[in-house]
Amino acid sequence: MSEGNPAPRSRRPRSTMSAASPSSSVRTGSPRGSAIDGSGRRTVLTAILATALISATLIGLVLFSASSSPSTCGGPVQADPATTTPIQHLFVIVKENHAFENYFGGFPGVTGYPPNGSLPLTLNGGPTVHPFPLTGSSTDDFPHDAVSSLTDYNNGQNNLFVAVANAAGNYQPQDAAGYYGPSQLPGYYAYAQNYSLGDHFFTGFLGPTFPNRVFDITAYAGSWGTDTPPPVAVTEQPTILDQLNHARIPWDYDWSFSSFELAPTFFPSIASNLCDSGGVVPVSSLPSQLSSGTAPAVVYVDPSDDATFSEHPPANITVGEQWTVGLVNTIFSSPVANSSAVLIFFDESGGYWDPVPPPITSTGRDGFRVPFLVLSPWTPAGKICTETLDPASVLRFIDDNWKLPYLNSRVSTATNLSCFFNFASPPRPPPLLPTPITFAVSRSATILLVTASGSVVAPNPPAGRIAAVWRERTTLSESFWSPGLSFFRQEVEGS
Repeated sequence: MSEGNPAPRSRRPRSTMSAASPSSSVRTGSPRGSAIDGSGRRTVLTAILATALISATLIGLVLFSASSSPSTCGGPVQADPATTTPIQHLFVIVKENHAFENYFGGFPGVTGYPPNGSLPLTLNGGPTVHPFPLTGSSTDDFPHDAVSSLTDYNNGQNNLFVAVANAAGNYQPQDAAGYYGPSQLPGYYAYAQNYSLGDHFFTGFLGPTFPNRVFDITAYAGSWGTDTPPPVAVTEQPTILDQLNHARIPWDYDWSFSSFELAPTFFPSIASNLCDSGGVVPVSSLPSQLSSGTAPAVVYVDPSDDATFSEHPPANITVGEQWTVGLVNTIFSSPVANSSAVLIFFDESGGYWDPVPPPITSTGRDGFRVPFLVLSPWTPAGKICTETLDPASVLRFIDDNWKLPYLNSRVSTATNLSCFFNFASPPRPPPLLPTPITFAVSRSATILLVTASGSVVAPNPPAGRIAAVWRERTTLSESFWSPGLSFFRQEVEGS
């Protein structure tokens, strides 16, 4: 079993990628402008934090923006688009690389690990490994490319995860059969008890991040299955963001420190559209939107390359969960709390074992099961939904709720999310969970350092820090680990 937190991972190799933050979006009035460079080029950011106040110019951040008149775009962006349910704001938080079994295999009432489950240690058989509780908060990063995933699947036996990790030379490959519990994931377990958990939610593609994150917004990945830019046959597909644009419904795709392309930036229909009703923006813009009641109708949150908070192995999952809890607290303590729903799931299973074979759909075989939590004032407490779902079900909810035609046939045939809501019941006040990570906004552009105890260390960063520095539009966002200070998160927005 692995203990503690291994050294920071090397991100999946991307020979065609540059290590830069994606182009950020700037609001230029109504309609909201898109800021994605249509050429797909990326601006390499290189900066050293020397003072507590750094402008976007100093860090070399290039901002792209575009706007067009409401008449050209078919009307202004809708401030309050009509919905078929009381949910007027949907927040879709997609974390990284954990199977359902790895997080919730021991949760009461779910389809979890078989009592006598065993996995061979090698591809040729030999000793076997049984499911066991992990005692640490992280493991090695196991193989999860398309070839490895198909090998894991093993014609529906779902039993070669440990063997594949062992063949790849992973540190403690038996951890691929391990599972966490409420001691490492108190927030997620509290959400499952106070809201609803889906135990048959599968990813859209049997493979790695890029095809799955593209599937999350298109319900299509084709035969492309690598962490490289998708082919034209994929990027010509319509996305849910295109639908929202055409209907003039506001959306955002929020990111946290992504050093590679995000799913929407692959699509020319989004990157070159002067009539975007949303944009690809840093997640640090969300608190001010929430506090002012101007949050978009649909918000995707993608921390996929944030080594601290994404939960991508070997990151500390407890810290990543605390980040999610902090974000959920921010949503449910805002003016839009009573009209919001939050969905939390994972882009792919990360090479961890799951005993339930993924189903075949009209677009191919789904990926392995991942956790799926639904939080809202109308979500029953402690309910486990067993319907077979995948990200196409999320797209169906968006289409149904905002009265849009189904994006494609895959979405129209997806199971809906009705199991997770009871709109006939009175709304429940959301529980706000304790977490050491706070999403705070400073209008004065000074740096706020929020410690685990909730106190603020300001205005200068501590000396001797070991830090990864995030640069986000006119917002600076950093994480530090410093001797003598608890872990803290700070978010700063310029005035």
